[in-house]
Amino acid sequence: MKRLLWPAYWLFVAAAIITNWDDQLLRVDSAVDYARLVLIAVWIAFVAYSVKSSRHENIFMTIGVMNKLWWGRQIGIDLYISVFLSIGLVYLATGSVLEALLWSLAFIPFANLAILLFLILHLDQIVSAFMG
Repeated sequence: MKRLLWPAYWLFVAAAIITNWDDQLLRVDSAVDYARLVLIAVWIAFVAYSVKSSRHENIFMTIGVMNKLWWGRQIGIDLYISVFLSIGLVYLATGSVLEALLWSLAFIPFANLAILLFLILHLDQIVSAFMG
């Protein structure tokens, strides 16, 4: 199972970028575009750290240890509250239940690794949804 996580993640990343590509993602001439650059830097750093971490520790063993601790369970619950709120954000930004369900397939196992990518690819939509 552990060996399938990174290939599954990279397949998701490729599918997400291909299906959501817009040449405006390369534009850098507004505050939203600069925010996207910051998100890209955060995403790259977080992915790199996650890859490095996975080479040193087994995520499933770590979760098992964390679930024995009160704060460990609290952190897990906190993370997944954010995951489910983010699925709601997908619906608010896209207006599509199907798209929210599809993104949730990546959000649930990959959490912020997938959520950050959604934010990068849909930042214009998110800003528009909350400004309009």
